[in-house]
Amino acid sequence: MRRDLPVEWLDALLVASCEIPPDASAEEAATSIVTAVFEVLPDAAIGVCVPGGPDGQVVVRRGARSEGESRDPTRLFPDYAFERVVVINGDEGSTLHLASDDESRFSGTGSMDAFIDRLALALASALRNARIHRAARAHGSEVKELEAQVIQAGKLASLGQIAAGIVHELNNPLTSIVAYSDYLHKKALRTEADPADVERLARINEAAERILRFSRDLMAYSRPTASVPAPVAIHDTIERALVFCDHVLGEMRVVVSREFGEVRLVRGVAGQLTQVFVNLFTNAAHAMREHGGRLLIKTATSAAEGTVRITIQDEGHGIDAAHLEKIFEPFFTTKTDGTGSGLGLSIVRNIVASHGGKIRAYAHPEKGTVFELDLPVAASPSEPPQR
Repeated sequence: MRRDLPVEWLDALLVASCEIPPDASAEEAATSIVTAVFEVLPDAAIGVCVPGGPDGQVVVRRGARSEGESRDPTRLFPDYAFERVVVINGDEGSTLHLASDDESRFSGTGSMDAFIDRLALALASALRNARIHRAARAHGSEVKELEAQVIQAGKLASLGQIAAGIVHELNNPLTSIVAYSDYLHKKALRTEADPADVERLARINEAAERILRFSRDLMAYSRPTASVPAPVAIHDTIERALVFCDHVLGEMRVVVSREFGEVRLVRGVAGQLTQVFVNLFTNAAHAMREHGGRLLIKTATSAAEGTVRITIQDEGHGIDAAHLEKIFEPFFTTKTDGTGSGLGLSIVRNIVASHGGKIRAYAHPEKGTVFELDLPVAASPSEPPQR
């Protein structure tokens, strides 16, 4: 009968439940209760099995005669003659195990059944609290990480606005430098000036034109683009992206190789596609930071009808096979030096998908990583291909 339930049993169960720390894991919570119950039932064996936890299956046993595994997966105590298994309700298949050589020890009705019911309830509550705390802790870490990423993105956006303003202010003096250096160069040629001076003027004019082209392209890239797709020359887009990445490619000692095939115009938004290639080229350069290497860019008509395939292959450190399926997920990054936010490849995938294209990555058999993009063509078959 329930009134015959020993008070010391309930006291041990209550004290153990109250002493479980709020941040206890499922294993720690189960261990606390199982240990307390075993102390009041030393002639038996008590155990808990919690399957499918974050760290795998958790098994807590007290009173086991052997640590060997049972041939029967439903038993924790195969060395005992009898074992009762009680499902812990509300905890995803967790079970309570009570074993004894006396068949009547944990069977029948009365005080033992009442205690087992309360023991199962206490375990269910402790395990549920452990899971809730673990989930809350993981969620809190994710929120903090997202907050840091948002703050960093805001800083980069502000820096981008400042840089765009600086570039805009530089355009006027750069235009003057280009015009006057061209005038002086042509004048030097007409007057047969010192050849060394003529060469210097030519270099000044060439360098100023290069800076002016870069600043204008940068302004066009940063300016909001129309969302209406149009025919885009993919080779021109790639070259524009390479100009943007010229500094980082040079710093990492990256040699760019082009294998451009005869392909047709693709259907897309030029500014967005430029962003795709800037991200991919920058990642490739960072992967070759230690020893430099070759960046191979190939274009060809894809095996899929009506698409152009762009292949980007680097000779960097590569990506672990376990990470290949995650690299396009938001905020996932393998860069531990603060150079990556984990957003670049996620943005790349979204832009490619919005263009009706596909992108995939795989490890090169010899060295580095390969990205393949398939973009739909926009030109009619009668239109001359890009060369």
